[in-house]
Amino acid sequence: MKNLWYNIMRAYLKVGLYFLHKKISVFGQENIPKNGAVLFIGNHQNALIDAILIPITTSRNIHFLTRASAFKKGFIEKFLKSLNMIPVYRIRDGIRTIEKNIYSFEQCFEILNEEGAVEIFAEGNHDLKRQIRPLKKGFARIILGTLQKYPDLEIQIVPVGFNYDSHLNFPSSVSIHYGKPILANDFIDTKNPDVRFSKIINKVSLALKELTLNIEDSNNYDKIIAKLNALKVNYTNLDEVNKMVENIELDTFEIISKKRNFNWFTPIHLIAKLNSIFPLLIWKYLKPSISDIVFTNTFRFALITTLFPLFYLIQTAIVYYFFNLKYALIYLVSCILLGVISTKTITINL
Repeated sequence: MKNLWYNIMRAYLKVGLYFLHKKISVFGQENIPKNGAVLFIGNHQNALIDAILIPITTSRNIHFLTRASAFKKGFIEKFLKSLNMIPVYRIRDGIRTIEKNIYSFEQCFEILNEEGAVEIFAEGNHDLKRQIRPLKKGFARIILGTLQKYPDLEIQIVPVGFNYDSHLNFPSSVSIHYGKPILANDFIDTKNPDVRFSKIINKVSLALKELTLNIEDSNNYDKIIAKLNALKVNYTNLDEVNKMVENIELDTFEIISKKRNFNWFTPIHLIAKLNSIFPLLIWKYLKPSISDIVFTNTFRFALITTLFPLFYLIQTAIVYYFFNLKYALIYLVSCILLGVISTKTITINL
């Protein structure tokens, strides 16, 4: 029953992401082991969206390590846990709460021993910058603890790189790159462990840098991004953007203005906005209250999967009340088509 609920929610969230993104491109799915213990480790730039993209683009039943602050008492806690989410506590949650991580890690040990899959973002936090930040030791401790308890178990690490054309605008596009699996056992000595975990951290960090745009020049980061934006680079095309960064000349910086082409779907976009006026007004009201802008698309996604469909269903019921079932269904299908056309044809400016 639990797997049925998980699969239903995964399918529903997949539909929601379809209406959030203009395009989702997935590469390297053949690198994902179909069986066995797997630890998915990805770069973290887009809050909850990163976490959801992995399970909807794989067939594995995945457990998430999620910041404990998301787990409120009562319904929310039960709901998140029903979706395989496991709370992980940080110092900012209180020194005493760190001890609760022992239980969370124990859960991961058992999941991996049962040849399950766990997802973790080893950078420890999210950031809009297009670079791989230093990895935390948490994932390595989970691997060490699991292998100490189950020494005959093999654990594969699958690095995951996310590349968004825009983290905050709608509709954004994203490419997801699954790297070749890394056998964690080769980097962990269970009897004499390196408490710094330098070998495995360096190996995973290097793999992530190959799967996403990683601008290591922090001093010139803003200049590089400005020039890439001016060149209208496609951030989801990993090979293209990395070549441009390698050959970029900051001293000859020049803004290249391209003539904006007329979007023939603009009238449809306007109709879609008029048809969604109330949800859009609510979004306009809520957006300024988002304290961490990295959560912008997370909140947008929440409305896309709740408020918008609810509004369309209410409108459909009204049409049915005043007319008949035929016109109500026509209206509902029209809402879906307007949403699809708008999401796939709106042009965003970086």
